[in-house]
Amino acid sequence: MVRLSNKTTSNLKDDIMSILYDNPLKPRFTNEIALELRRDNEFSKRLLLEMERDGYVERLKKDNNGKQFIRRIKWKIPDKIVKIYDNKFKV
Repeated sequence: MVRLSNKTTSNLKDDIMSILYDNPLKPRFTNEIALELRRDNEFSKRLLLEMERDGYVERLKKDNNGKQFIRRIKWKIPDKIVKIYDNKFKV
C-alpha cells in the first residue's frame, strides 16, 4: 500500500466533509463516499473512523424505520458542525 502524506489525508478528509455537507440531511454509506473520493472502501472507512473520533462525523446505526444496519455504515455531519459551517460560509 502506498503511504500518503498527512497533507494528502487531510485533503481527503476535507473532501469527505464537502461530500457530506452537499446534502446534510441525507446520510451517505461508506461505499458512496469511497466512490466519490475514488478510493477503496477500507481506506475511506479508516478516514471516516478517524473523523468520528475527532467529532467531525457521526455514524448512524439504524435506518429510518428503526432497523439496525448489520454490515453497512451510514455517515452524516453532526448538527453542531453544520451550524459552524453555515455561520462561517454565510453568503
